[in-house]
Amino acid sequence: MLLIFPPVAKPCEPPAGVALLSSALTEHGFSSSILDANIQGLLYLINSDIVPIDSWSKRALKNREQILADLKSPFLYENMDRYHQRVYDLNKLLTISVDAKRFKVTLSDYSDSKLSSVNSKDLLKSAKKYKENPFYNFFEDNLRQQILNSDSKFIGISLCYLNQALVSFALAGWIKDNFTDKKIIMGGGLISSWMSRPDFNDPFKDLIDFIIKGEGEQPLLELLGKKNVEKRHYVPDYDFVKEDLYLSPGKVLPFRSSIGCYWSKCSFCPEKAETRPYSSQRASKVLQDLKLIDQKYSPDYVHFIDNAVTPSFLKALSKYRFRFKWYGFVRFEKEFMNQKFCHDLKKSGCDMLKLGLESGDQNVLDQMNKGTDLTRVSIILKNLHHAGILTFVYLLFGTSFEDKKAAIKTLDYIKGHEDYIDYLNLAVFNLPKFSEDAASLDTREFYHGDLSLYLNFTHPLGWDRKKVKQFLDKTFKKQVCVGSGIRKNPAFFSSNHAVFFKTQGNKS
Repeated sequence: MLLIFPPVAKPCEPPAGVALLSSALTEHGFSSSILDANIQGLLYLINSDIVPIDSWSKRALKNREQILADLKSPFLYENMDRYHQRVYDLNKLLTISVDAKRFKVTLSDYSDSKLSSVNSKDLLKSAKKYKENPFYNFFEDNLRQQILNSDSKFIGISLCYLNQALVSFALAGWIKDNFTDKKIIMGGGLISSWMSRPDFNDPFKDLIDFIIKGEGEQPLLELLGKKNVEKRHYVPDYDFVKEDLYLSPGKVLPFRSSIGCYWSKCSFCPEKAETRPYSSQRASKVLQDLKLIDQKYSPDYVHFIDNAVTPSFLKALSKYRFRFKWYGFVRFEKEFMNQKFCHDLKKSGCDMLKLGLESGDQNVLDQMNKGTDLTRVSIILKNLHHAGILTFVYLLFGTSFEDKKAAIKTLDYIKGHEDYIDYLNLAVFNLPKFSEDAASLDTREFYHGDLSLYLNFTHPLGWDRKKVKQFLDKTFKKQVCVGSGIRKNPAFFSSNHAVFFKTQGNKS
């Protein structure tokens, strides 16, 4: 089977989903190959015959090879300003490589002014008119021969992000027209979310031969005739990562130690509405799998892509010394209140932890059912800071539980802890369409399209999106981000590159 990961996603590390699928297929006796069309496609556009339109693009074009080389060098990540110059220059080349009047293509985004990613009719139009897609020449020049070389009748397309949707369907339409003997299978995170809608009625059945919800390993094996496979956890197959293509300073490999979220109680979380079942293995078994990754691929970094790494596995990690560095998402668990534990995590290779704080108001956190105590958070942030572990803290504004007074409490909390926070991610709340909260609110469409996953709503406390955005831009960012020790987020790559900017001594 040929497994394809389409554009556009951040081109800094290989995709984990297709690597896990390939591993499952191989283990059960089926051949497979992986094609990361995302990194290949983006580099195809960047290295195309670009016509500069101004002095900025002329400079970027002149330095194109050096920019790509610099993004793979650790030295670039010693200077945030120089880093941003390089990233913006590269992105400039990408944006002018396509028809900018219609398409927006960046290092982390894709949109089409004529077609919507959340409208099934538009997705089918993208499939029908695939020659209009800016990646069409890439399909012809790079993918055609790779598909011809594949002797499998199945081609899997992994659609994980909204930014991939229109390109994925253009790719499917191109395959349907040009390789009539092939059967198309489509799955991935976004497909799973669409299929979780109670009104989903597969509008793609005439284009996509098989559509898969959830983890694809078992359904794929069943499709190939291997029934009743209960195994859910596999060691990802990164044999396809042979070239130094990815835009990171070293080899970064994603790794999943669990499926779903072990907490799974937050009222605002879209995955709760999708009822994705949680699954994990014994920490000792996961650690053994991770050792295999280390021995076989010698990564420089491992990116844990769990919804949140479990405390039991963190304890196992803290007792082992890896050759690679690592980072991932965790909850504010009591284990981090132990200073020695935090220092042991640092010794094991932990360079950064991503933490979902969401709010600095305890009442809001309690109504979210977040399970987070702000007194505990204060201790944890200090412990991680003194251990030399970077903290990337996520905040969520505009939930139905928050008003301006609560948002100001969050501002005050962050100002009181800015010496212990390295990065902040500020998000405005989108209401999951089929969540429990949606039933009790006055809602309206957020995006017009039959596949939209979010709703806008009349805020019960009058704290609407416009007011939230004004607060963030005119108050929060001016008081916290400017002049504080909190760093600027890496453009386009965000937390995926934040980890490479090392700690620079205590900020306090």
